[in-house]
Amino acid sequence: MVFAVGAGTAELQPELDSPAGFARYKEIQRSGEAAAMLVIPNACLIKAAKNYVVDPGIPMQGAPYSSAVGNLGVDPWGLEDVILTHMHFDHVGGLMEFPGRRVYVHEIELEAPYAGMWSGLMDTVEVIKLSGEEGEIEPGVRWMLTPGHADGLITLLIDTDEGLVAIPSDCVGPLPEYFDNMELPTDFPGRETLLEQWRKIRELSPVLVIPGHYPPFTP
Repeated sequence: MVFAVGAGTAELQPELDSPAGFARYKEIQRSGEAAAMLVIPNACLIKAAKNYVVDPGIPMQGAPYSSAVGNLGVDPWGLEDVILTHMHFDHVGGLMEFPGRRVYVHEIELEAPYAGMWSGLMDTVEVIKLSGEEGEIEPGVRWMLTPGHADGLITLLIDTDEGLVAIPSDCVGPLPEYFDNMELPTDFPGRETLLEQWRKIRELSPVLVIPGHYPPFTP
């Protein structure tokens, strides 16, 4: 959701999907006007030998997430494992819906400056630190380190009957055409590092990619 902010006003912009909303946000900024953006990430459920919550999102996302999981035939109270792709606020806040769980997160993210704001929340869960460049949480649920958007961001690699599904979160974005064209603006933060990660993901030939903030797609 994107708002054009004026004197005493905040006008909701009419875009209906995340890529169009982000483009409108940047357009307002380039015009010299003020803009605000509310970002709600994709929260995923992996159903494997165990079930996993992936990036429960912002705080207000927790209860709707639990309801959605229930509609998929999974008891949200029985979900014991959470995987955080990284620790930016819009991916971690919904963790308050899942106290006492095991939470997988790369150790680099736990040392990031922004991780401190979640120290109290992380004290309510059992943190399982991931380390190194890649690893396996269980057979068929793997991860690899894909920095750029965040130093400790991981891409999840899920083996399914249809093929490999990649969950790179905010490593891929913010616009679909960037990944389609394997190109980013020259002034984009972390540009070369991100393009390197995108090549790694493409080389795995996933049948589906689930980015952080727009719908899943087939490369």
